[in-house]
Amino acid sequence: MKRNRILSLLLSAALLVALCAGCGSSSSSESSTESSSSGSSGGSTEDTYALTLTMHDSETSVMGQYLQSWADEVYEQTDGHVDITIHFSGVLSAATDVADNVLAGAVDIGWLYTAYYSGQFPLSEVITLPLQGFGDCVVSTEVLWDLYEEYEEVSEEWSEFKLLMLYGNPGMKIATSGAAITSLSDLQGLSIRCPSGPITDILQEWGANPITMATTDIYEALEKNNINGYIFEESGIVTFSLQELTTYIIDYALYDGPFGLIMNWDSWNSLPEEYQEIIESVSGYDASMAAAEAFAENAVSARETISEAGVEFVTPSDELLTEMQGAADEYAAEWVEDITTDSFDGEAYLEQAKALAEQYGD
Repeated sequence: MKRNRILSLLLSAALLVALCAGCGSSSSSESSTESSSSGSSGGSTEDTYALTLTMHDSETSVMGQYLQSWADEVYEQTDGHVDITIHFSGVLSAATDVADNVLAGAVDIGWLYTAYYSGQFPLSEVITLPLQGFGDCVVSTEVLWDLYEEYEEVSEEWSEFKLLMLYGNPGMKIATSGAAITSLSDLQGLSIRCPSGPITDILQEWGANPITMATTDIYEALEKNNINGYIFEESGIVTFSLQELTTYIIDYALYDGPFGLIMNWDSWNSLPEEYQEIIESVSGYDASMAAAEAFAENAVSARETISEAGVEFVTPSDELLTEMQGAADEYAAEWVEDITTDSFDGEAYLEQAKALAEQYGD
């Protein structure tokens, strides 16, 4: 099975290379690249560098628009010498293949959602722990960057790539196409679409049947009654028109999900140092915070769109939250044990992340 997966990835990479011949290439045949992340920059500022960026959201989504404006800024500040073409809606790479394709160099830059990569970004996914104080994307982005800069173990999770941005999405909520959820008994036996990660196990503890599927498949699954609801944030709900088939949303943010904008090291090292500096000047912490703020603002307007479609936002009772909290806390304790090693204190790490969320939330 492992051999078949490797062959599949190689074939996928070969196909992508054929589709985007010249990805990350310069107009000059003398441009050099280096595979090491510590390698020096190459190429000439007189050359033009055509780069590809893949994302699974649409061109009209808030993040589609944000990354397009970022690519336009890179183009403008490099006087057109670095031209980033964004391929939207997973046309160039499925959301589950972004990391592999960027690593292979079949795509230069990828918009990666860690939920599709179970076990690959465990420490960065601390903000995905439900009901542990994470549910505001601006706050979670601050938390992520503090952890990324303080813990070598966190930055190491991203070391295979040149990390351009790292930020959270708006708080994830439970939405249903049937009756409102007022107690855990209402969740019993319901099929709920969710990303992978902690929420999958916790939904099971709450009595639901978690179903993992691509965001693009949620609408059809609801329409065919293959699922009874889903876990998503407001911006995503509107992006995929899910408000048309939704009746209730539990108005409580359970957790956030991390997004990373990653770049192939060879593609990065092929750029002249001057262009690398320009890209870094419009990326990193500031660009990540701007992305989170754009996400948050869009979630507010998306909420209005959802309400206008007739969807009711239901405030959960204290009793329901107490019921949910038990399973969430048990999972968090198990998560701490899983990430703890002789040289890494998982409990201290989680407590610091929670303290940072409280600090920035205030």
